[in-house]
Order: sequence, then C-alpha cells, then structure tokens
Amino acid sequence: MTDLHQEAVAAVVAAALDRSTVSGATHKFYRYPARFSPKFVRAVIEAFTAPGDLVLDPFIGGGTTAVEALRAGRRCIGTDINELALFVSKVKTTTLTATEMSFLLSWFDQFERSLKVSKSAGKHSAWRAKGYFRHLESQEIWRHRNLIEGALAQIDQLHSERMADFVRCVLLRSMQLSLDGRRTVMTVHEVRSKISSHFHEMIQDIIALNDELEGPARMLTPTVIKCNAAELHKSRNIVDAGPPKLVVTSPPYPGVHVLYHRWQVKGRRETAAPYWIANKLDGDGERYYTLGNRHEAELKTYFENLKGAFSSIAQVSGQDTIVVQMVAFSEPEWQLRKYLEVMEEAGLTEVSTSLSEDQRIWRNVPHRKWHAEMQTRREGSREVVLFHRKA
Repeated sequence: MTDLHQEAVAAVVAAALDRSTVSGATHKFYRYPARFSPKFVRAVIEAFTAPGDLVLDPFIGGGTTAVEALRAGRRCIGTDINELALFVSKVKTTTLTATEMSFLLSWFDQFERSLKVSKSAGKHSAWRAKGYFRHLESQEIWRHRNLIEGALAQIDQLHSERMADFVRCVLLRSMQLSLDGRRTVMTVHEVRSKISSHFHEMIQDIIALNDELEGPARMLTPTVIKCNAAELHKSRNIVDAGPPKLVVTSPPYPGVHVLYHRWQVKGRRETAAPYWIANKLDGDGERYYTLGNRHEAELKTYFENLKGAFSSIAQVSGQDTIVVQMVAFSEPEWQLRKYLEVMEEAGLTEVSTSLSEDQRIWRNVPHRKWHAEMQTRREGSREVVLFHRKA
C-alpha cells in the first residue's frame, strides 16, 4: 500500500470519528438509510480536491455528497439505481428562487387548510393497483393514506415541477417520521403539525443554502442521473466530464440488511408509499438495491456486482483520482479481506493512512437505525474508511 500525506487525512479522521447528528444545509430533508455524515464528506472533499474539481458518487443515496460538493464549490456527478434516492438528491440540491419561495409561502396557507381526512377520491387507484398502498389500508393507517392522497392532489396543481417536488419532499419527510419504524403511528393531528413545521423549516434551509452559495458556486448544480454503477464507463455524462479528482461513496454493505426502498409500518410491514409520494416508480426487491441476497453463501452475487461497479469506477478514474469509501460488514473477519481482494481485481489498490494499527479508520455509528436483526450482530454498526487509487 502506498501512503497518503498525513496532512490530507488528519481532518478526515476527525470528521469520521465525529458523533454529532446530521444537520446543516438541506441534509435533514429526508432520512435516507445508512446516510453519510456531512462532516465526513466535507472533510474528504476539502482534503483531496480544489474548487472546481469533479467529485463522483456512484451510490449517491440521500445526496449528502452532492450537497457538500455544491457548498464547497466543486462539480459533482451522482448516480444511483434508486429513483427515490435520485428524487431526494435533486430536491436537496435545487435552489428555489425568491419568487418561488414567496409563492410557496402564500400557497401553503391554502394547502394546509386542505389537509383533511376525507373519503378517498380514487384518483390514485393506479398506484393502489400496483401495490403502493400495501399496509396503508388498515384501520389505524387509512386516514394517513387519505391525507397523503389529498395533499398530492393539491401539489399536482402547482405549475412548477421544482416547487411541486419540494413540497412532495416535505410530505415525504413528514410521513416517514409519522409511519416508518413506529409501532404506534402519529395521529393525523400530529402529522399535520409536522407537515407545517417541516415546510417552514425546509424553506429556511433553502434560503440559508442560497445565501451560502456565492459567485461561481451558483453555477455548479450537481448532475444527478440514474445509472447502474457497473455502467459508469458507458455514460456520456460521466465520460465527457473527464476523470474525477475524487470518488467518495458508501456502497451497500455486505451482509447488512438495510431497506433503501421501503418504509416499515407497525413493525415489519413494508410499504412502497415513499415512491407514490415522490411520484417515482419502485424498481425491484431488496437485493436489487443491495447488490445481492444477504443470505447467499459467501455473498457471491454481492461481490460479483461489487467488482462490476468498481471496475467501472476504475475505468472512469485517472491516475490522480482518490477513491474514498465508508463501508460496514456483517462479518468483518472474512468480508473485509474479500472486499479488498475484489478492489484489487477491479483495478484499485489500497492506500495507507498509517494512522492506526491496521492502517484503517474504524468508527462506531451513532444513532444508526437498521431495519435488521441486529440484537446479536452488532458488527454492522461499525464502519471503516477505505482509501484506494487506480492500480
């Protein structure tokens, strides 16, 4: 392993070990599972790039890399196969104009008054037929479903897609807090209150982000596209942009159960409702989003797909590109070794930090909510930071 300069990693180490909750800019717009720490991403960007450099995140998830690249004045391309991830990432990095925000503030009064639980008008029957209402039909939940349906009917009347997506994200955030992972769901009155408070909070976040972006940074809106990480080298958006200075990402974790595409209502009752709210289509089952079945022997499919992804990352990278990952393992005693072997096979060689006994940075994840059976498998709550360059 070749070494990185100590000056380049000291801030990264401090940020990786930081245990503060996610905050700042638009990061609280949606709680995407297994999301990056903004402080960590910002430290990595500042350590390994200069203003105007290109940052690539091939597993963009909740858009943390895109937001921090925008704030730091770097160009950014983020890709994902999850339509929900792309929706959230785009909303987080879309700065509304003063006119748009003024209109929304005026419009919201009427919108808030319309948030009533009435009989479903059936306008979203196609979504029901496709299964997006699953586990939203019970005696305790149907009012929430009707509230969502009524809210979406009002949102659909907005003349601007940018504004409509912003309010959809407000609704998405509020309903996730109200339903996801809660054995006792919030009351409809509490949900209405959350929608109001989140709307005004998110408007203030957009205003703060607008104020933060000065000069050329305003022209560096991240490019967020749907692309399988194994197909990066075939994407004109990515090839034409040239080799990134930095790849910073957090791919799906081997053997660790994280639901990127579902909410869990009243225990483990999975619903695809977030896609309905975002007006996006759900792609497939869990293994589609996690590179493979976590129960498969030796995780063969996972590691095959991982190799495909990082082989493509290596192809679009240059000799000066640094690849920084944060990853966790269900069984690190063998999975980390296998993971590093796959990186080598993909054309990437590990770079040493020389800061710990095994030359790697490990962190315990604070406040991490796994949709998993973690009572006896706590390894998945520890992450390691890996540094690679093109071999």
